[in-house]
Amino acid sequence: MSDVYDAVVIGAGLGGLTAAARLVKEGLSVLVLESDPHPGGTAYSYPRKDFLFPMGPLGFSSPQLVRDILAKAGVSTALETRRVHYELWAFGMRVPISLPFPEMISSLSGLFPGEEAAISRFFGHVSDIAHLQERLAWEGHSRPRRKEGVDAADYLGRLIKDWRLRRILGSMGSREPYSDMALLASMWNLISERGIHYPAMGMRGLCDILAGALGWLPCPQRLEENHAPVSTADRGHGTVVETVSAHGNTAPCSLRLNARVAGIMVEGGKAAGVVLDNGDRFWAKAVVSNADFKTTFLHLLPRETVPDKLFEDIAAARQTLSNLQVCLGLDMSRADLSAYRGASRIIYRRHTGDSPPSGAGPDWDAPTIDPSTLAGEEIEATLLSADDPALAPVGHAVMVIRTAVPHRHFARFRPQRARRSRGYFRYKLSLAQALVEEVAGFVPGLNEAVVYMDVATPLTFEERGGRSDGAVAGWSWERGEREGGEALELIRTPIAGLYMAGYQAFSMLALGGVPSAMLSGLKAAEYLLAGAGPVEEMRVPK
Repeated sequence: MSDVYDAVVIGAGLGGLTAAARLVKEGLSVLVLESDPHPGGTAYSYPRKDFLFPMGPLGFSSPQLVRDILAKAGVSTALETRRVHYELWAFGMRVPISLPFPEMISSLSGLFPGEEAAISRFFGHVSDIAHLQERLAWEGHSRPRRKEGVDAADYLGRLIKDWRLRRILGSMGSREPYSDMALLASMWNLISERGIHYPAMGMRGLCDILAGALGWLPCPQRLEENHAPVSTADRGHGTVVETVSAHGNTAPCSLRLNARVAGIMVEGGKAAGVVLDNGDRFWAKAVVSNADFKTTFLHLLPRETVPDKLFEDIAAARQTLSNLQVCLGLDMSRADLSAYRGASRIIYRRHTGDSPPSGAGPDWDAPTIDPSTLAGEEIEATLLSADDPALAPVGHAVMVIRTAVPHRHFARFRPQRARRSRGYFRYKLSLAQALVEEVAGFVPGLNEAVVYMDVATPLTFEERGGRSDGAVAGWSWERGEREGGEALELIRTPIAGLYMAGYQAFSMLALGGVPSAMLSGLKAAEYLLAGAGPVEEMRVPK
């Protein structure tokens, strides 16, 4: 084994795996360090009883882009996908929200007669902005125009008369519009025009084929949590996959699982390797961090190496909300799942009559909230096994219920990392049961059909998913948190030899989370291969 690797990659998420695979393809020696017992980060799935539950994304947009990235990373396995569909059940209506733009215009015009011209105008603007944002995501810079930074609520308030339609167009759901037109256009483009797709091999399979370029050979049976795959051996520094890469290169390539990075070593202003929490050091000519920005710049790098302004900006930068996620293993014979005949994903909100829902919502600063109040918020209920039958045994199904919640409300239940205070488990269970009861309103028999239930809070996403504050979609989507609707690339850093990968490596998810993460890994590898130097300034979203 070489004393100095060409590159060390922190984190085996999709961005880190893509970067590593691309570098290995070019014959570089690469060490990938992952704190979890599996590759793929939150794109992977985890076993409970006879079911597999998702840790993060339930699909992705731009499948051809994903295929192109895989090819450039040296992955030859064919990626087959199928498009999945969403319906909004709110305001006493069932509204498709994942049809191509012409069909969306027709469908919404039928539901809101008299608004046809405004609906057509909206999707025309959205299409124009989205195409520009896609190009900017590839180029890594932008020249923002005024209409991209316009507040979506203001824009729709002038264009649309019906408050229900303003919410549908402004949030692709039941909420008040909250972003600028740049982000809103990107989201509509992803879910509607390009569509959300699910891989035939499952999200776990996508992770496996990327890790396969590093020699990963997953166990053919479902892995129990913390069970090492058949290709590994315990070397005392975490679970190690030590291989000649799938490309036949002779350069050392290692995928080390259960290996938590404690710090990035910097010498002479240049990233020089990493140190693990057990004190082991690994030296490298360059480092690619697939950890998120707050972790990388506030905790892994020596404080004196991070410019003061960047440190302050990242510390203050807001991120998206987290989720309360309820995964259910179901006996299909006991539940009426006919609600999912038209779409496998339902965005649902309890109907409250002809007036807008109260904007108050739960009091997240209170010690606890009324579970029924949370159940009155917008809920996403996905019958995931309709898209991926391998997640459940024959005659069974997997349902995933999610709703947005803030990290701060749950942080009070954690006296220290991996510890929970009294009442936490009972409280999160009460919230989960309220959501299940709400979904049972359109899925008769759901309560009786539950074979297994697993509940994740923002603390789970933070500690098990490596996401600061449990944020599920990176930088904040709120209007005003991003300057001028710009789509910025944040892969090169002010520290020589340090590159960032992951969906936060772009200031806006114009391509969606999975493609953005993979594209960032590809670009990080190509910058490293080209010997690209540091940047003078990183402009993280404020």
